[in-house]
Amino acid sequence: MNSNFQNKTFIFLERLWLVGVILAILLVVYFLIMKDNDSALFFFGFFILASLIYLMRKRQRVKHQAFLKHKEEEQKKTK
Repeated sequence: MNSNFQNKTFIFLERLWLVGVILAILLVVYFLIMKDNDSALFFFGFFILASLIYLMRKRQRVKHQAFLKHKEEEQKKTK
């Protein structure tokens, strides 16, 4: 698998979870305004889960980019 493709995949998944976080926040606010606390609690749980997965994906992408940069620097030194 191409490292450029992997990086694009990591960025796509990271942004996908960020959209989920934003959507969950909007739905929590909407259901709180509508006085539907059960639904607001459900989407608050989704907000927490999506936030954790977003942070995990972001950390994974940053570590992968650092690994690729380190690998590239080592290849330049050996040439």
